[in-house]
Amino acid sequence: MSTALPFPIASFGALALAAVMTCPSQAHAWQDDDAPVFSILAPAADAETEEAPPAELPQAERADAPAGPWLDRAAYLAARGERSEDVLRTRWRIETASLDGTPQGSEQREIVIGDGYVTEPGDEANTVQDFATGRLLTRIQSLDGPVMRNLPIVAHAHRQMNTFAYYTQGGELDEVTGPGGSLFERFWIEAAMGVRLTEVEMETSEGEDGHVTIRRFSLGSEIFGFDPDGTGSLAQAGLFRAWMRHALPIHPDALNRMPASAGIPERFSFLVFSPTSPDGRRETWTRLNTSTGSAAFPWPENVPPAPAVGYDVSDPTVTRLLAAGLEAMNGPMAAAPTEATFVAASQAAQRRADPAGAYLALYQVAHHSGPCRPQSQSAVCSRMSQVTAAGLGNAEFEALMTALSDMQDDRAAAIARLRTHLHREGFAGAAANMLTAQAVAAEQAANPEALPELSPLALFAASAEADPYAPLTYWHAGRYAAGRGDVESAWLLFDIAVGLPGSDALPPTREAVAMREQLRTLAPGFFGPEATR
Repeated sequence: MSTALPFPIASFGALALAAVMTCPSQAHAWQDDDAPVFSILAPAADAETEEAPPAELPQAERADAPAGPWLDRAAYLAARGERSEDVLRTRWRIETASLDGTPQGSEQREIVIGDGYVTEPGDEANTVQDFATGRLLTRIQSLDGPVMRNLPIVAHAHRQMNTFAYYTQGGELDEVTGPGGSLFERFWIEAAMGVRLTEVEMETSEGEDGHVTIRRFSLGSEIFGFDPDGTGSLAQAGLFRAWMRHALPIHPDALNRMPASAGIPERFSFLVFSPTSPDGRRETWTRLNTSTGSAAFPWPENVPPAPAVGYDVSDPTVTRLLAAGLEAMNGPMAAAPTEATFVAASQAAQRRADPAGAYLALYQVAHHSGPCRPQSQSAVCSRMSQVTAAGLGNAEFEALMTALSDMQDDRAAAIARLRTHLHREGFAGAAANMLTAQAVAAEQAANPEALPELSPLALFAASAEADPYAPLTYWHAGRYAAGRGDVESAWLLFDIAVGLPGSDALPPTREAVAMREQLRTLAPGFFGPEATR
C-alpha cells in the first residue's frame, strides 16, 4: 500500500474544489456551487464467535486519538489537558465605510480570549476556535436541544486553499473573476482566503503617534493599519491574530506585519474588495474596553456532541459513514475485531461450504492492519493460504479470485463479479462492499457515465456498517469525499480512520500528519501560535 499523499496539497492546480465556505465574513461572497473537483482515488459477520468481554476504556479516551467529533464534553476537556480559566474579554466597535468615507454601518462585537481558544459569545454560530486541540466547535440546535459540532481546523484551511486554487486556476491568474462576473486582482482573493503562493512585498511605516501603516506601494492606500498598545500577553495576542486570520479578510502578508509583541491593537482597519463590495470598503475596529476574568471553557454542561446527522454533508450516505464511525469510536476497545475474530468468521463460512465467504472474511483484515506480507506469520495470513487451496474447484470462489486479479486491468469485469457478493453480511460483506467501492470509484473516475446505479459512498457506508472498526474504510471514503469537493466530511472521516485501534501502524496516520503539516506550512495563520498547541 502506497504511503504517498492521496492528493498533492502543494500543487494548487490539483486543489480546485467547490467553494463551499465555512466563514461567512470572508468566504460566502466567493462561493460558486459549480466549481469543479479533482480525484484522489486510490488503486487499490457470519462469524460464530464468543461475545467480546466488556472494556473499561472506550475508543474516545485513547491517548493517541484526535480530539474528534465523538468526544463528549468531559472527554474533550480531558483532551485539552490542564488549562487556566483566565480569560481576556474585549469589546469592539466596527465601522464600515466606502472608500470616499461615506459611512455604511456600525456594530459592536465581543471577542473572548481564553487559554488556547478564542470565541465570540454574541456570534449566532457560537463558534469556538480551539487552537489547543486544532478544532472548530459550533453549538447548533437539534430536535433534541443544543449539541456541539466538532470539526478540525485543518478542514477549514483546506477549504480556503481549494477556493483560492479554483479562482486563480492553481495560482496562475493575476486577475480573477468572482461570482457574478466581477473582476478582482488576485491580491484580494488571497486576502479573503488567507492563502497566497508567494510572499507579497509590502511597505510598513510608523507614524509619530505609533500608528503602523502597511501599503503595497509607497504611494498606495493603507491596506492594513493598527495602533499597538501592548494589551494582553504574547499568547493572547497570538491567539487574537489567529482569530483574525479565520474571521477577517486581511491579506496574510499584511497580517504578518502585526507581531504578537505589539499586543492586541487598540484600533485597526483594513481594505476589502469582494463580490459584495466590488467598489471597495474599509472596516475600522476600535477597542472599546478590555477586562480580565475567569470563565469555564465555552462548551456548556449538558450539551452533548453532535450526532452524525448534525453535520452538513454533501451526500446523505456520508451521514451513515459518520454514524458507524462515531459509534465505533464510542465503543469499548475490546469490541474491535482481532485476528481470532477473522479466523473464526472464516471457519464459520467454511463449515457452510462457502469458500468465497471464508476468503472475504479473512480479506477484511487488510482494511484493519494492511495486506498480508510475504513470510507473514499471522494467523489470518496463514489461514488465507489454506482457504485458497481448499477453494480451488469451487466456481464461486474461482470467480472471486478472477475478480480480484482483474481489479486493475478489467475493472468492469471485476465489478460484475464482486456485485454478486454485496448481499453478504459481517466481515465478508464489509470486504465485498469495500472492494467494489474502490473499483467503482476508479471506473467512474475514468468514465463518469459508468455504472450510474452504483454509488461508491453507499458502498463504503455498507462496508462500515458491516464492520465499523476498519480504519481504511473511512480513510478511502474520506479520500473519495474530498475528490467530490466535500473536504469537511473528508477530514471527519480521516479523524475516525486515525482514531480507530491499529491505525497508528497504517499509512492513514502518517498521511494525515503529513497533509496537516503541509497545510500548516502553506497557511500557518489558521492554526494559531505553536505554544498553545
